[in-house]
Amino acid sequence: MRSISRRLLIGQTVAVGISAALTVALLVGYEARAARASMERELSQSVSAFATLMEPALWDLDFERASRLASAFGRDPRIGRLTVAERSSGTTKTFTVGSVTDTVVRRMEVRHGTQAIGDVSVAFDRGYYREQISRQLVTAIVVSLIALAATLIALFVLLRRVLRSPLDKLSHVVREYATGRDPGFHDAVPYSEFAEFGNVLDSMSAQLRAQFAALRTANRELTALNRFLLMASADVEPSGLVAEAARELRELFDATRAHAELDTEHGTAEVAYEYGASDGEDADVETVTVPILDNAHPIGTITLARAKRAPFTQTEIGIASAVAAQLAAAISRSRARASERLLRAAIEQLPESIIITNRDQRIVYVNPGFSETTGYTADEAMGRDPRDLKRVSRDDAAGAGLSAALEGGTPWVGRLTNAKKSGEIFFEEVMVTPVRNDRGDVAHHVAIGRDITIEMRRDEQYRHAQRMEAVGQLAGGIAHDFNNMLGAVLLQLELLELEEELTQPVQHALQEMRATLERTANLTRQLLTLSRRQAMRVAVHDLNTITNEMLSILRRVIGEGIAIDFAPAPRPVSFEGDAGMIEQVIVNLCVNARDAMPAGGRLGITSRLVTLGMGTEHPGTWASVEVRDTGSGMTPEVQARIFEPFFTTKEVGRGTGLGLATTHGIVAQHGGWIDVQSVVGEGTTFTVYLPARADAPAAAIEAPAKDAARGDATVLLVEDEPLVRQTVAYSLQRLGHTVIEATSGPDALQCWSERGDDIDLVITDMVMPGGVSGLQLVERMRVTHPQLRAIVMSGYSLQLSSDGLPAGIALLPKPFSLAALGEAIGHALGLEPGATGHRME
Repeated sequence: MRSISRRLLIGQTVAVGISAALTVALLVGYEARAARASMERELSQSVSAFATLMEPALWDLDFERASRLASAFGRDPRIGRLTVAERSSGTTKTFTVGSVTDTVVRRMEVRHGTQAIGDVSVAFDRGYYREQISRQLVTAIVVSLIALAATLIALFVLLRRVLRSPLDKLSHVVREYATGRDPGFHDAVPYSEFAEFGNVLDSMSAQLRAQFAALRTANRELTALNRFLLMASADVEPSGLVAEAARELRELFDATRAHAELDTEHGTAEVAYEYGASDGEDADVETVTVPILDNAHPIGTITLARAKRAPFTQTEIGIASAVAAQLAAAISRSRARASERLLRAAIEQLPESIIITNRDQRIVYVNPGFSETTGYTADEAMGRDPRDLKRVSRDDAAGAGLSAALEGGTPWVGRLTNAKKSGEIFFEEVMVTPVRNDRGDVAHHVAIGRDITIEMRRDEQYRHAQRMEAVGQLAGGIAHDFNNMLGAVLLQLELLELEEELTQPVQHALQEMRATLERTANLTRQLLTLSRRQAMRVAVHDLNTITNEMLSILRRVIGEGIAIDFAPAPRPVSFEGDAGMIEQVIVNLCVNARDAMPAGGRLGITSRLVTLGMGTEHPGTWASVEVRDTGSGMTPEVQARIFEPFFTTKEVGRGTGLGLATTHGIVAQHGGWIDVQSVVGEGTTFTVYLPARADAPAAAIEAPAKDAARGDATVLLVEDEPLVRQTVAYSLQRLGHTVIEATSGPDALQCWSERGDDIDLVITDMVMPGGVSGLQLVERMRVTHPQLRAIVMSGYSLQLSSDGLPAGIALLPKPFSLAALGEAIGHALGLEPGATGHRME
């Protein structure tokens, strides 16, 4: 038995020794893997920390700061070399710290939000990590050997005491029994010796089972936490995160009920997860509620319930609280990302141009509105100075103010003249605001620009309209006074022609004088048309005549540096329309041609009849007038937009963009169309087509003064100009009428109150002093005599014609002839042509 005991002791010792040696080997292998894993973890953490450290400097394109940070980071003895590459500015800048060659390299992309701005790489010294791993392994081996020796000694003592001593006693009993002696069995081998050994084994087994159970529980908890953390790192809606957290906790704790709520952005609570039915208060159920706190402010809760016989432990409550804390952080990040996405979407959908620059005034962001406004893509703009990209050099004052604001870190608002990528000039209202970092230093600038080209051109058009209105009022006033004088002279010439004792040469001279004055009156009519103070009159006209009569005015408008060539058609080019409007069309086209020839050139005007076949877009016969210049010409892009209102390639103050738009509208109103042919550098040709008329314009045949209609009516003549009043009064008397003269509206009302019953007809000027116009005067007289007939004389008529006057009131434009005066009186009194006497009832 002693031999058996010895062998058993030796065998167990050897077995334990081998097991211990294997344990040491496994421990050493584990330590080696742990050391390598630790190295990999340190590598990943270091390169991630380096990328995070370099991101602000790369975003700001601050290479000096990036170099300083890299030098400081490279003092770590584990690091052999650092490399930084910046690529957001369009060029790659690389600098290296350290020169160790035997390294392990880890690289990482540096991102600002979703935008890649550079790369960093960290090269770790292999020798340093080999030395670290060697020291760890030596330490582990020494500690393991010491532990093995101590284990063997302790095991030997334990086995000798617990196992060998009872076996020796049992051997003694067997030997004594074999020799026939009483071994004293009960005293030699007590049962308690073996019972203590069994208790040790039972205790070790129970501890192992408890540790394995705790390990399974911990592994289950760790698995659940890992699943939740994986979801929390993803871009999941907050309600989904809360629901997943409540479900994981319910499964982890075997809860019978679970309920989760989350506050919405509107402040109301909504249920994110519900499991199990609640029948109210249950005495056999324990409930735990964990708040979800964001900056100490509750934003939701998770409630779990299970039977009281399995109460929640403090460890479980701690795990639930940790999950709630992670959940609050994930919700905060999710809402921050949602706010960032909303802000980015809002910025990218704004029509305004938005630019963000760094402290070196280099562009780091532009929105689509910038590309839409300027024509530059984001890639073309990145890394460039916006002042070099869009600014026009002549904005010296605005540029100086902007530069001062940028240097001083103050906001700036102003207007800039910019150029698009295509070269087109546009005007922009810009607001520049500095963006400061946590230290209060200006790190970026944000510029918001709004294209105000159309607004400025509209304002210019309004100012131009005001100027034209003032010019029109001045021209109308001059024309009114001129027509008054001219009318009086023409009437006096006609009266002179009625004298029978005049010789033939004198009569011929008088006729020539009257013809000259009538041409002068025609010039006045053109002036009134251009100032838009002549009523629209539709009739059949000849383009040859209209253009020829406009030449004198055109030569003054175009200037001496441009020669005008007019080639009329050999026969009348008839159309039906408003002569004044067509004159405006010709003037607009000629002015447009003049602006295209700033250094001078030739302007050609041609009128002709054109017949287009059925296969063309506009078949039929057209009266056309062609205006061609030898100017700069137009690109196809400009030519496609010339008839758009407010579109112009001229600088502000030199064009409103309405001339060609108005021309197009007038021609379209007449049922015609415009053809445009242009070559850059050679010139432009505009051809206006109007529906032709087969009949020729009626010749203006003035009836001889001696054939003027006569009568015997009593006429109240109201005219403030003495020469005109006396001439018209004398003309009326020569026509057989009785004349009562009045110099103003109040004077006429006085005459009316005294002799109103005797007056058959009122002839009054439209514009008179005293605050009473001709129409107002007639209306006052009609209060007592509603059927009163009247003739209104006017040196110009603004939106006025006989059709627009009240019934019984006719318009007689100045200047007029004696025959026109007699005809107007006959119509007003209702007399038949050629009849004399009072009006027919």
